[in-house]
Amino acid sequence: MNELVEKHCDVCGECESVELLRLHGSAYHECKICGLIFAKWILKNYEEANEAAFAAELQDYVRKAFDDRRSRRLIRLLHRFEKYRSSNNFLELGCNAGSVLLRAQALGWKTSGVDIAYAATEYGRANWNLNLHTGTIDSAGYPPGYFDVVYSNATLEHVEHPLATLREVARVLRPGGVFYCNTVNWDSYKREILGENWFLIAPTHHIHLYTPKNVEMLCAKSDLTHVRTWTTGARVKANAPGSTFVTPWYLNLMKGPLSMLTRVTRKGDSIHFLAEKPPK
Repeated sequence: MNELVEKHCDVCGECESVELLRLHGSAYHECKICGLIFAKWILKNYEEANEAAFAAELQDYVRKAFDDRRSRRLIRLLHRFEKYRSSNNFLELGCNAGSVLLRAQALGWKTSGVDIAYAATEYGRANWNLNLHTGTIDSAGYPPGYFDVVYSNATLEHVEHPLATLREVARVLRPGGVFYCNTVNWDSYKREILGENWFLIAPTHHIHLYTPKNVEMLCAKSDLTHVRTWTTGARVKANAPGSTFVTPWYLNLMKGPLSMLTRVTRKGDSIHFLAEKPPK
């Protein structure tokens, strides 16, 4: 049986929290002081379990890496960072094997990546000749003010210490550089409708979940200027492994209207936010 250890708010430390949802022997709690949402108990061997999960999914990741539709969508996103190009240095936080970095290189960026999964980073180094660091951004030792852009997708929910991570992001960004992040939105229609039947509700795997309000709080505490937050996605189909929940027919009809509403309510499945390191 996997041993669990107790966790407290990464921002406030030993603070009071309220339980939001209990599942898989753990629970999500919300800090009463800052509002951070975190798994109250996490796997003691979290890094080893994470490595095993990445290794098991690596070939599927590689297979999807060059999907044309995904590539076109990613390149459109990367083009948005052109106005921040100065030093030409681009970092991906949570790079996996590095398919995003391959697209960034094709656009002329000098790329670096960091990920805690050895199987993934070793694949990217050996097969794609990418500059990847195995470990955390804190252990990478990047020089201060080095990057124009730090990019992160589907990673911040796995990070045990998000505040320290964002502070290191701020340190390695040049003044005027930007941090783009896409992560899980706790404050989403899908979570409200599906609860524990949503596959992103996984406290022993996704150890932090976020809201538009608390990503702004994390930016402020990391000396990053929050620029914009938006959300995407409003699917109501249950997709948690083993879930027997069947979405009522009338909720399926709500996908279109809910997707439109997320543009103003910020209650989509995923949070995207952009933050800038203040110019000198």
